[in-house]
Order: sequence, then structure tokens, then C-alpha cells
Amino acid sequence: MTNSIRMNIRLFVAFLILLLAVPAQGQQRRAAKAQRAKKTQRVQKITLEEQMRQEKLERMKSAMQKVMIIDSMVVDKEHFLQYYKLSPETGSISDGDEFFHIKEHDGYFVHINEIGNKCYYSQQVTDSTSNLFFRESANTEWSNPTPLVGINDDHQFRHVNYPYMMGDGTTFYFAADGDEEGLGGYDIYMTTYDEEDNRFLRPVNIGLPFNSAANDYLYVIDEYANLGWFASDRNQEEGKVCIYIFVPSEMRLTYNIDDYTPEEIDGLAQISSIADTWYDEEQYSLAIHRLEDIRKGQHDKDNSSNIRFVINDDLTYHQISDFKLPENILRYQQLMRLRNRQNTLNKSLERTRMVYAMSGKEVQRNLRESILSDEQEVLTLHQATHLLEKTIRNTENTFLTKNK
Repeated sequence: MTNSIRMNIRLFVAFLILLLAVPAQGQQRRAAKAQRAKKTQRVQKITLEEQMRQEKLERMKSAMQKVMIIDSMVVDKEHFLQYYKLSPETGSISDGDEFFHIKEHDGYFVHINEIGNKCYYSQQVTDSTSNLFFRESANTEWSNPTPLVGINDDHQFRHVNYPYMMGDGTTFYFAADGDEEGLGGYDIYMTTYDEEDNRFLRPVNIGLPFNSAANDYLYVIDEYANLGWFASDRNQEEGKVCIYIFVPSEMRLTYNIDDYTPEEIDGLAQISSIADTWYDEEQYSLAIHRLEDIRKGQHDKDNSSNIRFVINDDLTYHQISDFKLPENILRYQQLMRLRNRQNTLNKSLERTRMVYAMSGKEVQRNLRESILSDEQEVLTLHQATHLLEKTIRNTENTFLTKNK
């Protein structure tokens, strides 16, 4: 084979290699372009999610609850439950494994009511989700689990945990993640139980400063000690959690953001310093004393007194059987029903106001009529209970005076 032929063959082979390389390089360029597009989409998605989170955060700041946090402590997350010092009348909170004596509730929690015949708990539903359930006890046997209707119906919660039912049997708190209303991680939510429909109303994120971009959970109100508790791993190292103790208030107070700098509002939202929340020196002092009594085991409740009704300056009834007039026993029972309705309505009204404060104008227009109606009913109930109390007191005093 001559040198000329060899040269032509080499040129032909090189040409073939070049032809084959061009499509491959085109595929590589297209693959690289697709990767860049996906990366851009991910960045845009993250940016959009962060923008939405910031918008939610700003809305929550404008409606941030003014709450006095009297103490905090950083503890090991694994054992944080033992630092919740609650009155026996609030019931008890247990780890799921310990309560049910099985290994199906690891990491999930149970709230048992005071007399121990009802429990609310979290349980895994699928490999990636969990939900809340309810059981009742009769003759030491627990009923089959019943899902809490309404808790997760309209939400996209992944995990729902840390349940707590208030003593009124209607106000319910829990923590959940995965919902569009959340700020990140677990957020604390509140709902109320509608006895007529046998379901819970749509849960509401309780907002700042209780929630953050971290995990916030196990919100408990101890009505007998007039103290509240919740846990958060914000600004904590791995395996640690901070427990905050605060003073609950009957009416929801909010900060006037015009009275604070943006930096001060951020600090209050993040609970940078609990001392910045001490807006009432007398209330703070009383709350600290209550907390010290609890830690010393001195907080107690007179269980022999199932009522407290002042008849006059020298006489207070502690048993419903203390009433001398039979009709006043009936009146007192009616008074309790009116008070319970008033308390339930106040909680529902507080919840609606929270939604109103953090919603857009269209939602606010829809809620305005409902709020005004509930406010009018609360006023009517207040007048009715006041009149009934006066009637009971006057008729009982008249009877006592005549029968001296």
C-alpha cells in the first residue's frame, strides 16, 4: 500500500470520528443545558418558597401576640418532657411507647385527661405521615382508635403530633409540619371542637412568637397554675431544645408595631431576650412565685371544693348542695351552662380574630359579619350570666335572712 493511499485512509477515519463526535458533543451540550435549566428551576422554586415564607412572616409580625415569657431552659430533647411541671388537674402527657407499652408510637406523644378516661395521641399512618387519634376507656379497656375529624381534612400536614386538649373539652392544640401556613418545621396550631357536628374546626396557626422557622411544639396551658409551656429548637444545637414558660392571657393582646423598631420586632418574634417581654412587673412577680411553688411541689388545689360562689361578704358556697333554695341549684346549673357557652364562644372568637388578622381583605370581609355576630352573642351571654348570678345571690340571701 502506497503512502498516498495510507494517508487517504487516515483522513477518512479522522473524518468519520469527527462526524460521530459532533452528535455526542451536541447531546452533551443539551444535557448540560437541561441540567442548568433544572438547577435554575430549583433555585427559582427555593426563592419563591422563601419569598412566600417571608410574606407570611411579615403578616404574622403585624398580628404578633404580646406574651410575657417568664422563664426558659435549654435541656436535652430526648428527656424534655420531664421538665414540664404541670398541675394534676391538666391531665398528663406521656411518650406513646410508655403509655401503650408497645413499640409503635416511638417519638409520638399522648395527652390523657385528668380522670384518665380519654386520651389524644399521634400515630404513624404511612411511612411518611402521621395523624391524631382519640380513645376512651371503659372498664380499663381502651376503645378502638378514632381519627380526629377536621384536623387534617383541608391541610397538607405530613406529621401531626404533640396534642393537648384544654379542660373545657373544646380547645385543642397540636403541632404539625408540611402545611402552607407553617413557617418551617413543626408549627403550633389551635382548633376547637364542634360538639354538634362531632368534628374539629379548621386549625389555625397561632403565629408569632410561638412559631418560628425551626420546630415549635407541645403548647400547654395549665389553667390551675395560670402558666403556659411550649418547646422550640430555634437557635439550639442538635439534640437540644428550649422550653419557654409564659403567662397566658384571657384576651389576645398584640404588639403595636409602630411603637417598635424593625429590629425590636424581630427580636420579640425570635424571643432573643425573654426580659424584653416583661411588660408588667406585678404580673411577672406573681407568675414567678407560682412557678417556684410548682417546682417545689407546693402547688395544690382544694379538691373538696367543686364550686366557689360568693353569697355575701361572710359566706361562700363550695358545694352545690350548700344552696338552701332548690331552685337556686337549678339556677346555678344553668349558670354553668351559660359560662361554658361563653368560654367556648370566646375561644372561637379569638381563633377567628387570629385568622382575620393574618388574612387578606377578601377573607376579612367574609369574616367580619361572623365576628360581629359572635361579639354580640358574647355580650348577651355576659349580661345573662351577670343577671343570673345576681338573682341567685339575692334570693339566697333573702332566704337566709328569713330563716335566721
